[in-house]
Amino acid sequence: MRNGSFLRRSDHRRFPCFRCCACGRRFSTRTFSTTYWLRRRDLLRPVATLACEGAGLRQIARTLRTTHPTVGRLIARLGRHCLLFHTNVTRTLVLAEPLAFDGFEAFEFSQYFPFHINLAVGAKSWLLYHFTDSPLRRKGAMTALQRERRAYLESTLGRPDPRAIERAIAALLGPLVARADRGQLLVLHSDDHPAYRSALRRLPPGLWLRHCITPSCRPRTQSNPLFPVNLTDLLLRHGSANHHRETIAFSKRRQAALERVAVFMVWRNYIKRRRENGTAETAAMAAGCMGRPISWIDVLRRRLFPGRTQLSAPWQDYYWRRVKTAALGQRQATHAARFAI
Repeated sequence: MRNGSFLRRSDHRRFPCFRCCACGRRFSTRTFSTTYWLRRRDLLRPVATLACEGAGLRQIARTLRTTHPTVGRLIARLGRHCLLFHTNVTRTLVLAEPLAFDGFEAFEFSQYFPFHINLAVGAKSWLLYHFTDSPLRRKGAMTALQRERRAYLESTLGRPDPRAIERAIAALLGPLVARADRGQLLVLHSDDHPAYRSALRRLPPGLWLRHCITPSCRPRTQSNPLFPVNLTDLLLRHGSANHHRETIAFSKRRQAALERVAVFMVWRNYIKRRRENGTAETAAMAAGCMGRPISWIDVLRRRLFPGRTQLSAPWQDYYWRRVKTAALGQRQATHAARFAI
């Protein structure tokens, strides 16, 4: 029921207020806007655009004349919204195409803390369906001093789970194979990583699956069955400053990197053209979950609530910011929404 109004001091605009007849909570029309509780409401869309154009936090802050902590908070808000948006759009989508999945390697805090961003992409539509993460142990060529440093960090902070990739791939494919028709053969394409076979054995029984392995040394041309996921890896590294080679804009926290992946996912699926020199068709249009290309204005048109969206288990951790960076200890802030309905 109507319950007064409030005056916004920044522009002297008045908004109507209401009171819920069931719980008695008071709210206004601004409660359902994506810019709720924001003073700089004009920054949300520009930050979303620049975050997918290869700009770092400080570059975005200089362009928009704000501070880089503000940009970081806005990207975190955008990442949570994009997780909910993608889940809502693909909620009723039936998986009717093969999947290509692989791991995109990055690092957090320093090169002693690498991790995988595991991606599952539609082989025909190129739609990025889902992603998960898995911490890794630093490998490759190291000096004696670097090995000592790695041993010290592992003795202090713990060694990453050696089965982290296996668990993350099972969590990646589990919600997707559940969408496939029980009478339809689902083809899964991957490279020859040994953890992938073990991950498929973790999936629920009774599924009709075919796992096709393509050697990772095969040229990454369009004839490669892994081309859709390789292209997504390329765009993710090209369009995200924190994944550039030899950069100072790398992610200091894995949680922040995953939030940027969520923003990239919505941009790649629903805003960017599927082919730069082709038609205006997007990956979401090719998959059948969207009828036209959209913009960030459409994505951010209204606020989405986690209590009304069934997120997968890994994405619930991403939404509530439960992913911790080991080097920063346990005193890391999580997201505590006041209105989570």
